Amino acid sequence: MIIRASSLGSIASFVFRLSRCLRSVCLIALFLLMPGAPGAAQNTNPDPDPTCGFPLGLSGARVIYSTVEYTLTANCQMQQRLTCGVGTEGVPTITVTVNGGGNTIFVHQYSNGTNNLLFNISSNCAVVLKNVTISGGGNTSAGAITITNADIASSFTDVTFTGASYNALKIDNQRENSPSITHTLSNVLIENTTTGNYQSAKFGHATSIYMIGNVNLNINNLALRNLRGGNAAIGANETHNPSLNISLGTVSLTGCLTVDGVFPRVYYGNIVDGTGGVACTDTIGNNGSSAMVYRQAPADPACGLPLSGFIYGNQTYNLRGDCALSGTLFIPYESNVVINGNKFTIDTSAAGAEPIAAAGAFSLRNAVISGATASPLVTYLDKTMSISNAEFRDNGGPLLIQDSVISLNSVLIQDHTVSDATSASAIQVSKHAQVSIRDSVFRNNTGGVGALHAGKPSGHVLIGPDPSTTLAGCITFESNSPANIVDGDSLLTDSRTGPCPADMMFLVNPDSPAAAEPPSSYSPPAGVCDGKPDALPLGTIACVFREAGRLTVYRIDEQSRGHFVLGATQAQVNANGTGMVAASLDGFAAVYKLEGGDVLVTAGPNARGMTLNVTLDGGVNGRALGMSASKGPPAASPPDTNAGSRALQSCMVTTLHILNFRDAPAGNIQRILPYNVTLTAFERAPDWFYVDYHGARGWIHADYVRTHGSCG
Repeated sequence: MIIRASSLGSIASFVFRLSRCLRSVCLIALFLLMPGAPGAAQNTNPDPDPTCGFPLGLSGARVIYSTVEYTLTANCQMQQRLTCGVGTEGVPTITVTVNGGGNTIFVHQYSNGTNNLLFNISSNCAVVLKNVTISGGGNTSAGAITITNADIASSFTDVTFTGASYNALKIDNQRENSPSITHTLSNVLIENTTTGNYQSAKFGHATSIYMIGNVNLNINNLALRNLRGGNAAIGANETHNPSLNISLGTVSLTGCLTVDGVFPRVYYGNIVDGTGGVACTDTIGNNGSSAMVYRQAPADPACGLPLSGFIYGNQTYNLRGDCALSGTLFIPYESNVVINGNKFTIDTSAAGAEPIAAAGAFSLRNAVISGATASPLVTYLDKTMSISNAEFRDNGGPLLIQDSVISLNSVLIQDHTVSDATSASAIQVSKHAQVSIRDSVFRNNTGGVGALHAGKPSGHVLIGPDPSTTLAGCITFESNSPANIVDGDSLLTDSRTGPCPADMMFLVNPDSPAAAEPPSSYSPPAGVCDGKPDALPLGTIACVFREAGRLTVYRIDEQSRGHFVLGATQAQVNANGTGMVAASLDGFAAVYKLEGGDVLVTAGPNARGMTLNVTLDGGVNGRALGMSASKGPPAASPPDTNAGSRALQSCMVTTLHILNFRDAPAGNIQRILPYNVTLTAFERAPDWFYVDYHGARGWIHADYVRTHGSCG
């Protein structure tokens, strides 16, 4: 171990420091620090513990005054935090280097369960960590390592943070006109952090790295594992003093990025993700494994839905029987999930407090949700969601809608009971949520403040619209206690036509894919797509047949034989709102209802990776309005079938929001683009721009950018 401690050293140095003191308090402080003066020992770095090679922060030995290097020889159990840096301009800089040797530093926890910090770093100090695990640490206002107003860069190489509270690493610089410092992380694993309550779609605590103000961070090779709560795993581009002139920093990601059990989302703010979605394959952090622990949750073979765990990407589940969840279903922000219930029940009684936690795009259709001990569905962030032809029965909490834009169409909420005196029993509209309710019934819901809390603005000062609720069509409130609607002044629109019919049915007959075999009269001759009336070919891969208010889709194999994959009736189309009506179990084909009642049928991908689409005028038996192709397999939302794109010569666009970066117009999401980045646009399609982002090319929506130049 090498220790290099600075001191006053000479009379000249003493005189220099004395000249900077303008008050008698400073004279006293300098006197106490003179060699031989009382308290001179305070200017000595804490000694390393002989059992592990690192100071444990015992009473009277918690401050690091000068550049020092520690080498761990064993695991260390901290007693108190270590502080480095004085936060005063003009003082010499200090670097604290920790060579971990593969060992672990366990951060102190108080008897009341509150976690302490490992390091509290001020402006003239930097920390350099190598080959070490930091276990625990962090609290409501700080990370396990907290760096404030740094004038010198810190670095972390081959480091694991595990089990922190709120944040593993918090870096805060909210000084006006402060220097731009770039810290670095290389080969870092951050895992097993649970942050406090979710705050807002715009900002809030981050579970791994929380950056505030003018902070830059370069990260090369990062694994994020089992990080729950707060707003995101990584949070950037935030300031708590909006009245000050503070620049906002950027996080740059390169190398590999493993996302393993992260909820509600990976990151927000000024993030430049150059990883290209490449996951880490080598050891990560302090000799940690990069293998996925929280893999894609498999669908239960009996009922067709995962019973707990994470759902990644675009997924559609067609229930084949009743399901009993065993734990929470997590739908992260980056996912798009559709559940077609086919009139089956999802029992959530054994799934815990949040059976379905949805931060991504989410649709629930034709299902019953029952038995939750608290809220059966909790939404986060600002994605669009829909619930149609559904029943929520006998749950112990409301549908808690936070920030999301959600529509409920033909929904029954009945026999909910809550004990929380501040909660609604049926629907709680919270944060900036925008909720639309049509043709729905609230019946016999008791406890709390009432059945529907329409969304009175919260006491937080948050950026965004006030929460609001819209009521339309028939709405029934029956036998709810103590009230039907709370904060009714938050209703954005109330256009109720009256109560719903007493015999109103909410579930619809399931689609034919639940049947083992299609009707025999629909079997096409081998190799002949037009062998039946009103048959429509989708290239050489599929054939659509229509008869008596029903359509069926057959997949054509390499021997030109037809295989039934999907069916849909006009009654089923009529019972659904716009969006997906039905999808084949293998994901090959889908049927969508469009605005105005048109029907879109898709199948694919073909050998070129394209999905083929046909639009039917007004319903399943309508004339074919046109054929088109879109990239990728059918997704939860209908593909963009507008006219082709046109080339652009001199167009730039600037993102006005955090945007989805897609492989085709309305196609699959490749990554998330940050707010306020300017990109070159090469092509323009209706509602879409084809842009370059650090060498990767994809499509972004035209409604959320500002254009520069000739953009059409």
